[in-house]
Amino acid sequence: MAARAHSLASVYQGILTPMPKVMVSMPDELLAEVDAEAMRTGSNRSAVLRGFAAAALRRRRGDRAAAMQVLLADSAPRGGEAAELVKRTRPQP
Repeated sequence: MAARAHSLASVYQGILTPMPKVMVSMPDELLAEVDAEAMRTGSNRSAVLRGFAAAALRRRRGDRAAAMQVLLADSAPRGGEAAELVKRTRPQP
């Protein structure tokens, strides 16, 4: 019985542990793809969606960091002009 409980815990990882539950709406075709991925990986919908969300957010952070590097590189040759640009574009009270 202990082996079965351990097996269930690995299958339902994230469901049996205390964490917020959310409801997500999606088209049937997308849900079918999520289910297929869960079956392919021996996982469940929640784990697949968590993995997809984490990967998308990591990619977004990376894209933002790269964009910031471009902005910083573009502003470097202007020296003090960057501070003046911020001041000029700051909303006035």
